[in-house]
Amino acid sequence: MVIGGIVTLRENEQRFAETMALYRQSHNMRAELKWTKVSNQKLNEYRALIDLFFSVNQSFHFKTIVVDTQEIDHRRYNKNDAELGFYKLMYQFLLHSFGAYLRPADQCIVFLDRRTTSYYKLSTLCAILNNGLRKKYKYLQHPIRNIQATNSKYSDLIQVADVLMGAIGYEMNGAHTRTGARRSKVLLAEYIAQKAGLVNLQQPTPRSRKDFSIWHFHFREYLPK
Repeated sequence: MVIGGIVTLRENEQRFAETMALYRQSHNMRAELKWTKVSNQKLNEYRALIDLFFSVNQSFHFKTIVVDTQEIDHRRYNKNDAELGFYKLMYQFLLHSFGAYLRPADQCIVFLDRRTTSYYKLSTLCAILNNGLRKKYKYLQHPIRNIQATNSKYSDLIQVADVLMGAIGYEMNGAHTRTGARRSKVLLAEYIAQKAGLVNLQQPTPRSRKDFSIWHFHFREYLPK
């Protein structure tokens, strides 16, 4: 399982929106951008999207965690509730991957891709995350102003993150080595790794790397001794 996102300052949003509008117009990519839509016919268009992201990712940083679902014991840790387990992992991701970016006076809004299966209140996640951030980073106030679900159709940043996460999950699950693997997805995943300066997308990066980081998350009992 791959959980990820993009962090940036609010002041960068308008410039990114304008850049994406030009991309969509010049490449005739009006519909929602998703990893599942990567095809041989659209490979060049998705490569251009990756070029766009890496041209701005000094200001837009991609972070992700990769979790081996065989390590997850919902019965033991999550009251046998997979949804609760998911939000615990989301908490860990936000706390460790994005928390270090925040400065004392910052007020952050987190936009999550809307999930049709969720019955947990994001206000509860927000409160728990604020408490965790205050404890870990010694913030005096609540740095997370709001966590809200949004329809990915209306968020270019969520769409870009979806493509990047999809490529990482594709390689981590070995889909690129299977008979009949879609050539366009294999090539796009390789292209993303190249742009990120990685051998492949199965390679973890240092947690300290800001622009593009892949964190292989392990539960305590699975950490190397």
